[in-house]
Amino acid sequence: FDRRRPPEVAGWGITLGNERYVSPAIARLAAADVPKLELKWAFGFPGASRARSQPTYAGGAVFVGSQDGTVYALDLASGCVRWAFRAGAEVRNAPSIEPWKKGDRRANPRAFFGDLEGHVYAVEAFTGKLLWKVRANPHPRTTITGSPRVFEGRVYVPLSSTEWASAADPSYECCSFQGGVAAFDAATGALAWRSYTIAE
Repeated sequence: FDRRRPPEVAGWGITLGNERYVSPAIARLAAADVPKLELKWAFGFPGASRARSQPTYAGGAVFVGSQDGTVYALDLASGCVRWAFRAGAEVRNAPSIEPWKKGDRRANPRAFFGDLEGHVYAVEAFTGKLLWKVRANPHPRTTITGSPRVFEGRVYVPLSSTEWASAADPSYECCSFQGGVAAFDAATGALAWRSYTIAE
C-alpha cells in the first residue's frame, strides 16, 4: 500500500456535500480523454450474480464489497487481491477509508462498511484485520445499503431496512422501522448517538 496516496475524495458521494463530482485535477482525466480509455484489468466476483458496491480508491488500492459478503482490497495496477475480508452478509455500499496525512509512514487507516444484516465493520485498510463489528440498530429488519461517512473521529451510518420484503408475509406486523442515522466512535465502535427520520 502507498501511504503517499491518501483518499482524495470523501467516499461514494465524493465530497461531504455529496456532489458526486470529481474535478479533473483529482481524476487526472479530462472529458476529452474519456474516448481514449482502454480496459486495464477486470475482476470477477466469485459466486456472485450481481455487483452493487461502488469501489473506493486509496493508498494504491481499490476497495469494494461483493454479493457474498466479501470485501476486497484490489491492487490498482493489476487488479490482484491484496486482502479479502468476509462480512456476515452482502456488502452493497462503498467502503469508506479513513483519511491520513500524505506520506505519514506510520499511518494505519481504517476501512468502514456495512452489511445487509445491519452490522457495521471497521477493518485495517492495509491488512483487512477486523477491528470492531457492531449492530447499527436494534430493529431486526435493519440493513445497511448506504455508504458510511468518516468525519473527525466518527463514522456516520445511514439506517435502512428490509421491511419491504416482509410485507409478503401476512403475519408480519408492518411497519415499525423508522430509518435514520447512527454515529459511532471510529476507534472503538461505541455508539455516540442514533437519530430517526420520524419520531415513532
